[in-house]
Amino acid sequence: MKQILLGLLLIISVSSCSLLRTSTSTTMNVDSSLTSTTTADLQVSDVKISYTYYPKKQERKAGLNHVISNAVAAALKENGNADILVERQYEAVFKLRMFGKKIKSVTITGYPAIYKNFKVESFK
Repeated sequence: MKQILLGLLLIISVSSCSLLRTSTSTTMNVDSSLTSTTTADLQVSDVKISYTYYPKKQERKAGLNHVISNAVAAALKENGNADILVERQYEAVFKLRMFGKKIKSVTITGYPAIYKNFKVESFK
């Protein structure tokens, strides 16, 4: 009986001694706005493109936004190496699993566009 009581007392004393650490930090807002006086024309294609992207396992771990960004980059590279995709839309296909869902593919549609005629305005 004494051994059971000692064992129970030991278990209670070990489990009740938990260590909780907290720390604080002070932050200050820094004005980090960046302005540029450079302007450019945007030449948008008349043809709407569609591209289906199949992410790798490592990319899926980074999340849906990361996969969409990679899909847009691949679509632009595949279709004339444009600078930006105008009116971008996406459709993601997921496979439901027991513990969450897995991104199978992402289809990106939009109009590729290229920046042209960069103009730097001078200060007077």
